[in-house]
Amino acid sequence: MPKGKPNSLPASLRERRFLKGGRAGGVSRKGEAMDREDRRSRGNLAALPAWAVGKFTEHQAAVIGAVGVEMLNKRGVCALHLKVIAVAAGVSVGTAREALMIAETIGLVTVEHLRGFYDIRCRSPDWLPALRELRGV
Repeated sequence: MPKGKPNSLPASLRERRFLKGGRAGGVSRKGEAMDREDRRSRGNLAALPAWAVGKFTEHQAAVIGAVGVEMLNKRGVCALHLKVIAVAAGVSVGTAREALMIAETIGLVTVEHLRGFYDIRCRSPDWLPALRELRGV
């Protein structure tokens, strides 16, 4: 440490402490956290069938909700990268992957992994109509 400045750090260390946008590592802006919570709360709009509701946590339901919205827009198919699905739901990639595995295991969707993208198709005949009804489409 330089004499006379016991608390100062060298410039190279000061730069490493901050991420892009000038934020300290691990600290998010208040708006980002609120946006994340808003996206997660959309999981309640997943309109899961009664037999599937207890299988998912709140965050996993947000993933299924995001996939369901994409399926409504794309005629029953969701072909997105896992990172995009996770961002849309406001969760981590691991949580998104876990939610898709559970949904495939219980027979809600079929999942194929193709070159980084997930091709997800609806298998449950009552899920998409429930989503349409919920969204008013």
